Formats: sequence, structure tokens, C-alpha cells
Amino acid sequence: MTIGNRLDQAMKAARIKSQSELARISGVPQATISRILKGVGSKGPETETVKRLAKACRVSFSWLNEGVAEHSDSEEGATDSYPAMDKRIAHAVKTMQQMSDYQLNQMVKIIDTIAEPLPGNSPDKSVSDN
Repeated sequence: MTIGNRLDQAMKAARIKSQSELARISGVPQATISRILKGVGSKGPETETVKRLAKACRVSFSWLNEGVAEHSDSEEGATDSYPAMDKRIAHAVKTMQQMSDYQLNQMVKIIDTIAEPLPGNSPDKSVSDN
């Protein structure tokens, strides 16, 4: 996977819709972003450019630059697209990225409902056997 592929994935994950939007957020010229995405040029982008793009897309520099996940306590669930992320969550993220805004809002409501504890039940209480 190239840096251009990783940048494209990072933009989607960060919900950055265009090169010009990424340029505004990162301060990197749109033409530079275009060259990176297309894989054009005799050498790769400057380190400072990659750092700015990684920060704007909220991914690690090492992942964007080299495809290397930063070390964590558990890398067992790491995937190529979403380093150090549980495969089930990575699948959910990929699916949700393809949803319309309406579908995504409905999904967030469902998640919020499921995550909310039932009245009288706190997450700290254990269920006793009768």
C-alpha cells in the first residue's frame, strides 16, 4: 500500500471530503496533496508535509508515512487499513463510511441507545444468580 492509498483512507476515515478541504486543514498545498494521492513525483513527500497531513487526518505519522502501526499493548486485532483497531470495529467503520448522512445519524442513535444503561442498572452492578 502506498502513501497515497493510506492518505486516501485517512481522509475518508476523518470524513475529509476533498483535497481542498484537507489543504485548508493541514496547510499543505492542494497540488501537493494531489501529487501524493496520484503517486506522482520522483521522491516522496517531505517529512514535515506528511506530519501535517497525519495530524489533519488524525492518524499517526508512522502509519501514514510507512504503513507501520504505532506499538500498543495489543496489536493482535490490527488491520492494514486501521492499525491497532479491532477487526470488528474496522469493519463497522468501513461500512459506516459508505452510508448516507441519514443512515449514519440513525446508526449513531442506535449505538447511543445500546450503550445507555437500563434504568436501575449501573454498569458496576453484577447480575446475581437466583
